[in-house]
Amino acid sequence: MDKEKIPTKAIKTRYPTPVSSTKDILSKEEKIAFISDRFREIMECLGLDVENESLARTPYRVAKMYVNEIFSGLDEESFPEVRFVNDDYSHSKNGNAIFIKVNFTSFCEHHFVPMMGVVYVSYIPNKKVVGLSKIPRIIRFFSQRPQMQERLGAQIADSLSAILETEHIAVCIVAKHFCMIVRGIEDAASHTVTHVLLGDFEKNPERRNEFFEAMKRQNVEIGV
Repeated sequence: MDKEKIPTKAIKTRYPTPVSSTKDILSKEEKIAFISDRFREIMECLGLDVENESLARTPYRVAKMYVNEIFSGLDEESFPEVRFVNDDYSHSKNGNAIFIKVNFTSFCEHHFVPMMGVVYVSYIPNKKVVGLSKIPRIIRFFSQRPQMQERLGAQIADSLSAILETEHIAVCIVAKHFCMIVRGIEDAASHTVTHVLLGDFEKNPERRNEFFEAMKRQNVEIGV
């Protein structure tokens, strides 16, 4: 099987994250320094002793984490490269659906606290399939930014449709939101389910049921 590599650094979706037009003016190092100074001020405002040995480097740690890790998906250049292999194994005239389950962690853009859970993805290949590690990397890219769960699912589905050149995509996210666990209603057992169905997964009841049945076999109750 020949592997095909395509440039995917600038994948655009129809559901963009609300970012400022000036977000790329500062370098990563400048962003870390800027955030570190402001976070130090927040800690001081809260009454913390930022000269304490345990807390002195916390502003820098937080800033570095924001820029290089948990919000690195705001940098479009970090979008993963994608390699394809030919779909030589489909014996169905309608195509065999591929199903994958991926754990994820993101941050709620309303309170900047984590949301975490599972993303279920299925797609019907259009003559080629993507390497198994690439879908988790794409999910991680869109997760590593302040997010809304609904937008996250839409971005994943839209980007996969463009990359795989297929309209047949299903994405379901089951997640716990810490904005509901550590504050507000403080319900540790709650979870939120959202899904995006495109192509046959929306129009064909058999395909749709196939996707949800695959999820149920993963011991997930989705309420449908």
